[in-house]
Amino acid sequence: MLPPERRLGRVLELIDDGKYLTLHSGRQTGKTTCAFWLVEHLNASGRCRAAWADLQTAREQPDLDRALPIILSELDRASARDLPSLVRPSSDEVRALRTIPERAVLGYLSMLSARSDRPLVLLFDEADGLVGPTMVSFLAQLRAGYLDRSREPFPSSIALIGLRPVRDYALSTAEGRTISWLGTTSPFNVSAEAATLGPFTRDEVAELLTQHTRVTGQRF
Repeated sequence: MLPPERRLGRVLELIDDGKYLTLHSGRQTGKTTCAFWLVEHLNASGRCRAAWADLQTAREQPDLDRALPIILSELDRASARDLPSLVRPSSDEVRALRTIPERAVLGYLSMLSARSDRPLVLLFDEADGLVGPTMVSFLAQLRAGYLDRSREPFPSSIALIGLRPVRDYALSTAEGRTISWLGTTSPFNVSAEAATLGPFTRDEVAELLTQHTRVTGQRF
């Protein structure tokens, strides 16, 4: 394994600056492994609270009414796992949030942030797997929370993890017009300099193989 802190220097800077960002790269380049390290590192630092949520189970589901319960369930599971000391929204509160799907994620993250004694950081894995109205609503709710976070509690930093930067997320022409701010203005204005994990270099491959040889004795 390559030291994650070596690969994530820029991501840590953006999180420390309170930015919303995308972390993208090709398959099998260590995105999820790096996300796990980020959560552990940020929580251990004592400066903020961090959680990782996997949106894989909501991918390719354009129906917001069907996708929303999945997203909220994953958010709750992530909070229970990574933020065990934080009081999560109750089942009654979540049920109330689900009555207005277009504001449910916004409401959940606002509640969670209000109950945290430190800035909150959320990492959403497989974010580019969301599609259609679900994608539009999810990003719009993050934008609304970002714009109002000086007055209402909301995560200080959010990272969308996937194969593509947010400006390249798959949207129809109509959806693109609906959210013309994608990749150009808040909250994803940093997407022009979106963090990425590049392919392993020759030296990094050699480093990984050397580690393998040291552990197993197998030479290359």
